Amino acid sequence: MTKTIELTQEQYRALLALIFLGEWIVNGANPADDYLKLLHDTADHIYAYAGEFGAQDWVEYCHECGAYHANERMEEQLVPLVDEYDEETFWDVLSHHLAYRDIMMTAGPDKEMTKELEMKLWRRKEQYDQEFRKHGLDHVRLVFPGGKKSR
Repeated sequence: MTKTIELTQEQYRALLALIFLGEWIVNGANPADDYLKLLHDTADHIYAYAGEFGAQDWVEYCHECGAYHANERMEEQLVPLVDEYDEETFWDVLSHHLAYRDIMMTAGPDKEMTKELEMKLWRRKEQYDQEFRKHGLDHVRLVFPGGKKSR
């Protein structure tokens, strides 16, 4: 069954941005080939309408691969969003993993996550968040096997 979606030029361009950003993340996650093919085929289908929506400045056709894709101009405009996302995600994931490590070292590796431990985890994560906001990685030191610290 085919459905029709009406979009303004602005909405279409926003859809292109969402597709580009979504593909960027999905490609990094290495999903199953069937799913990846469906996503790429869907993106190609939407990109093919770029000329009709005045967005041909963001999309180009690749004769070698027989598909449409984001061009350099779209990438230049959208990659800064990816960079911001990566930066925020890095700090959040780092804080979470360190807090989890700390809590599990105290509680024991086989301890089930209870509400109490979860609250400790979030309090500890907030401590790491504050530290990283204030000092970045300046205070982080790694201890390698043999007891030597990295600089």
